[in-house]
Formats: sequence, C-alpha cells, structure tokens
Amino acid sequence: MTGARAHRTQAEVRRSAWPGWIWAVPIAALAVTGWLGIRALVHQGETVIVTFDNAYGMKADDTIVTLRGVKIGEVSSVALTPDGRRVEAKLEIDRTDKQYLRAGTQFFLRGAQVDLSDPSSMKALLAGPEIVMEPGSGKPATHFDGGDRRPALAPLHGPMVSYAVRFAGAAGELKSGADVQLRGFRVGTVTGVRLNYDARTGTLGTLVQIELDPSQLGIVGVKAPANGDWRPIVDSMLKRLVAQGLRARLAQDPPLVGPRKVELDIVNGGNGTNGAPAATLTAENGVPVIPDVASPDLDSITAKANDVITKIDALPIKETGDQVRSIAAHIDALSGSPQIRESLTHIDRSVAQIDRTLQQVSPQIGPLVAQLRETANAADSTVAAANRTLGGDASSQDDLPAALRELTDTARSVRALADYLDRHPEALVRGRREE
Repeated sequence: MTGARAHRTQAEVRRSAWPGWIWAVPIAALAVTGWLGIRALVHQGETVIVTFDNAYGMKADDTIVTLRGVKIGEVSSVALTPDGRRVEAKLEIDRTDKQYLRAGTQFFLRGAQVDLSDPSSMKALLAGPEIVMEPGSGKPATHFDGGDRRPALAPLHGPMVSYAVRFAGAAGELKSGADVQLRGFRVGTVTGVRLNYDARTGTLGTLVQIELDPSQLGIVGVKAPANGDWRPIVDSMLKRLVAQGLRARLAQDPPLVGPRKVELDIVNGGNGTNGAPAATLTAENGVPVIPDVASPDLDSITAKANDVITKIDALPIKETGDQVRSIAAHIDALSGSPQIRESLTHIDRSVAQIDRTLQQVSPQIGPLVAQLRETANAADSTVAAANRTLGGDASSQDDLPAALRELTDTARSVRALADYLDRHPEALVRGRREE
C-alpha cells in the first residue's frame, strides 16, 4: 500500500539586528550617563587653591565663596600644607566666573575675626566665615594667598600714593588693611605697622605706612596727570592742610571697642593754636611723614574720669552722713520720750471715747429725727387750725397772728434740725460744722 507521506512543519529562524527590549534599560542608562558627563565638562568650574594662615572655621561643602555678595563657588576641601604651617583651601569656582581668576585677584575671609564696625561679620559666630573674592588684573592664575581680613589695597582702585605716620605711643590693635579716613570719608588703607626707634632722639614709637587714593580725596580743579603720578598733586594738598592743622591720630569705631583706624582731620584750627605744635610735611627715606596728634578718645575719657573722681572726693559725704545719723538719733530720742508716749496715749483714749459715744448716740438718731418731724407737723396743724378760726373774727385777737407766725417759724426750724441730724448724726457729739 502506498500512501502520501505526511508533510512536516519546520521552524524558520530569522536573525534581527535589534538586540531586544531587554537591552533598552542599560542603553538608556548609558545615554544618560554620557549626557551628564558631557554637561559636566561643558559647565565644569575652575579649581583654585587659596592658602590661609588658619582655617578659621572653614568647612568643606559648607563655606561659600562670594563676589559682591553673590555666591560663585564653595570650598571642596581644607587641609594643612606639607610643612604644616598653613592651610590650603581648595575652591570650586563657577565656570561663568572663571574670567576673574587673575594674578591680581585677592581672597579674604569675612568673619574670621568679628568686626563691630561690620555687622555682616557677626553672623560668622553662628554660620562660620565666608571667602570673599576681589577681582584683579593680570594673567590667569589658580594659586592665591588669602588673608583673614579685607585686603589693604582694593584691587579696583587706581594709583595710590604712599605716606607714613609716626605715632609717639603704642598703636594698639591697628592692623594692615585698617581704614584711613579724612573727615569721616575712607580715603586709603594702612599697609604696614611696626615699631620704630629713632636713634637721633632716643624715642620709641610706632611707624604706620598708609596708602592714599587720590580719586577719593575730592581734588577738583586739577587734571589727572598723564603719567599717572599723583605724588606732586597730593603732596601739595597735604602741605597746605598740615599748615592749617591737619594731623593724623588713632581712632576707634565704635569708640573703645571697635577696630582701630587712622583718622586725618583739622585739629582745632591749626597754626599751633590747637595745643599741638606747628608742623610741616617732612620726608624720611623719600616717604613724606604726616604729623600726628594724641588720640582724643582715651585721653579725654581719662581726663573726664579724673575730673569726676575729683568732684566726688570734694563732696561732703562724711559730713552729710554724720548729719543724717544725728537727725536719726534725735528722732529716736523723741519717739522714746515719756511725754510723747503719754500724749499719744491720751489722743488714743480720746478718739476711742468719741467712737463709743457715736456708737451709743447713733441708734437714737432715728427716733429723735422722727419725733422732731412729728413735732414740726403738729405745729403746722395748729397754725392751720388757728388760721381757720381767725378767719371768722380776727379783730378781737390782735396778738394771735404774731404768735402763729412764731409757731410757724419754730416748726420750720424743728424740721430743718431733723433734716440736718438725719444727714449728720455725729453733730450731737462734735457740734454743727460749717457747710
């Protein structure tokens, strides 16, 4: 028997270039990672190293970097230098602000030391310090030296002119970077403070170097020098002002507790009439020296304190105390006198007797007043009846109308007495008082 052979179904295998949906997740993850990497490269900031004398509370990922109050980066790490003498802070600066990283750029810590004249530095007590960047000029740079306070010279200022001040006494806490003010306006900064011994005179003082900014001195009517040398112009200005009494002195803002600064001002008219000798602008080692005057803050306070103490010493405190003690002794003697005690006892007895009398009389006032009013009413009735009787024949009784008038007046007086006693029952004891 022959029959047709059954046909077998065969599977056909087709190969596709698509790896399958199972690979979609890792491919997507790879794409996202690549995109983030490219974005990081495009927006990557600049890493710079700033060296400080101390960390002053700086912390990685917590201390920010600001430029004119705007955050432009943060500290990524804080570590000691290899020699262990200083601290290196690694900063991550935003890419958009990379252009300001020049050789003349300066970094300083705001809040490393609390400054009472700068309220913004007070927040560092809780939040820690922040690093402030002051842009400067020059070639691009990535390594900088930082300070614990505002830099002595503002990088954006123009040409500066150097001067010196020799203070006869100690300069206190005056530091580099402190303000130099002329009549309250900031016109420069302190660039150096050091001891100075004058071998010619044998005196020991403090030599302070300052830099004045001509653009802040308010000089008008003079063209800016083409060569940028303001020295002749500023020297001429200071020579005239020193002759008029311009002096340099130490000051504090706020007084006594604030940071030290150098203050330039005309002292009481100048020309030697201010209590300070006349002076001129002299030069030492090629640097003009501005004459100084004693600081008025501590001197005046000390003088006033001495004056107050002198006035207190002059007060008759002991004599006044002796008089007070004498008066107190007399009062004690009077209060202990037998006559005084007897008089007070007599007054107490009299007052007590009056109170008892009033207590005895008061319950009788009501019936007495009622009886008086009843008597007054009876007198009124009698007068009324008599008037009716007289109405018939009054010619034979000439004296009776006068008697009736007296009776009417008596009734009125009795009624007034009753009203008064009703209001003032104590009158029975003390008598009638003037209304």
